[in-house]
Amino acid sequence: MRLLDRAILKEMTAAFLLGLMVFTFVLLTNKILRLVELIVNKGVGILTVVQLFLYVLPYSLVVTIPMSVLVATLATFTRLSTDGELLALRGSGASLCRLTRPSVLFGIATTLVTLVITIWILPYSNHAFKNLVFNMARRQVAMGLQERVFNNIGGVTLYMERLDPQTSEMQGVFLVDSRNPAERRVIVAQGGRFRSDPQKLRMSLSLRHGTNYFPSDELAGRYRFLKFQALELTLDEPRMLTDPIQRPLGEQELTLMELRERAATLRARGQNYHPPIVEFHKKLAIPFSCALFSVLAIPLASRIRRGGRGLSLAISVAFAVGYYMLIVGGEGLGDRGRIPEALAMWLPNLLIAVGGSVFFLRAELHPATLAQAWRSARARRAAGPQEG
Repeated sequence: MRLLDRAILKEMTAAFLLGLMVFTFVLLTNKILRLVELIVNKGVGILTVVQLFLYVLPYSLVVTIPMSVLVATLATFTRLSTDGELLALRGSGASLCRLTRPSVLFGIATTLVTLVITIWILPYSNHAFKNLVFNMARRQVAMGLQERVFNNIGGVTLYMERLDPQTSEMQGVFLVDSRNPAERRVIVAQGGRFRSDPQKLRMSLSLRHGTNYFPSDELAGRYRFLKFQALELTLDEPRMLTDPIQRPLGEQELTLMELRERAATLRARGQNYHPPIVEFHKKLAIPFSCALFSVLAIPLASRIRRGGRGLSLAISVAFAVGYYMLIVGGEGLGDRGRIPEALAMWLPNLLIAVGGSVFFLRAELHPATLAQAWRSARARRAAGPQEG
C-alpha cells in the first residue's frame, strides 16, 4: 500500500503541476498581453515587467491552486477507474477510505501552501504592486512632458525650462491651474518634481521657491500673490494612476490582524464594517477548499467509466466555476450585511463538505461493494481454521 500511495501521489503531482500552469496561464492571459504592451509601446524595462508579473502571480495562484487540486484528483482516480485498477483494488479488500489517504495528504499540503499565500504573501505582493504602478505612473508623466513646451495634465498647463526624466526634477516652472474656472491661478516656481502617494491614490507636483497668483475677491480682473518656500499641488488624473494595469485595491492589501483592526475602526465610526470581515474569512475559506476538493473528487471519479481525463477536466471546471460564483455572490451579500460574513464565505465549503460526504458514503457503501466485502470476510474466516 505504501508503494500504491507513492504512485498515486506521483501521478497527482504531475497532473497538479500541469493543471496549475494551464489555469494560471489562462487566468493571466489578459495581464500578460498588457505587460507585453508595456514593453512594446510604453518603453518599460523588462525587469520592471517581470516584477509586475511576479506581484500579480500570487493573486492568481489563490484561484488556480484549488482548481488544480480538483483536476489532479479527478484525473488520477478517473484513470484508475477507467483502467479497472480501482475496481481491482477495492475487490482485493482495500476500502475507499484507505485509497483516499494520499489524496487527503495532498489536499492538506496544498491547503497549507494556499494559506501561506493568502495570509502573508498576497498582502505584500498587492502592496508592492501598488507602489510599483504608482512609480511607473510618475515616470510615465515625466517621460511624456517636454521642455519649453506647454504641457496639459488634466486641466493643469505646465511649462518648464529644464526637465530630468530620470528624477522628474524640473527647473523654471510656470503653471496655470484651470481645473476650477472660478479660482484659476498661476504659479511660478524655481523648481519642482512629481511625487506619488500610493496610500492616498494620488499624484502631486511638489514646487519650491515660488509665487502663487490667484484672483482677488475684492477687485475683478485683479490678482493677489503669495510667496512660498514649498507648495504641494495635487493632480486629479485617475486614468494616469490606473493605466496600463488594473491593480487590486482595498482589503486585499491587509493582513488578518489589519483586517480585524479596520473592521473595529469602521464599526466604531458607524460605517460599513462588513467588507473587512468578509475578506478575513475569504482568506481562510478558499485555501480549505483544496482539502475538500481532494476528497470530493474521489467518489466522482469512481463513477466515471468513459471519457477519461477530458471528462474529468470538464467536471473540474464546472465545479470550480460554481464554487467561485458562490464565493463572489456571498461576498456581495456579506459586504452589504445581508447575511453573516462567516456564512457568506464558508457556505460554499460547507456545501462541498456535505455533498462530498454523501457521494463518498454512497460510493463506499454501494451494494456491490458491501457484497464484495462480505465475500472477502467469509473467505478469510473460512481460511483461518485450515491454516491453523
